[in-house]
Amino acid sequence: MKKSGRYDTSALPEAQFETDSRGRVLKNKLGIKLKREMDEAESVALASAIDKLFRRYDASHCFTAEDIKTSIKYGSNEKSILPQSTAA
Repeated sequence: MKKSGRYDTSALPEAQFETDSRGRVLKNKLGIKLKREMDEAESVALASAIDKLFRRYDASHCFTAEDIKTSIKYGSNEKSILPQSTAA
């Protein structure tokens, strides 16, 4: 099948890798190039976000769409590792 480039995503931030990471680590604000180091940074950020959410909501809480939006903000604000999207 001929490659038309119609679905080429290589220019998107989600498809960019850190230099010298051998294609193992996506571009990130912290400049992490080692997979092991990125795995650790992601684990720490996830644990922190989960801790904040457990302190905010109790076991009987009924989640709303706004709660989910807040949860996403907690996760993305954790010493954000992802590059800012340049897409509008």
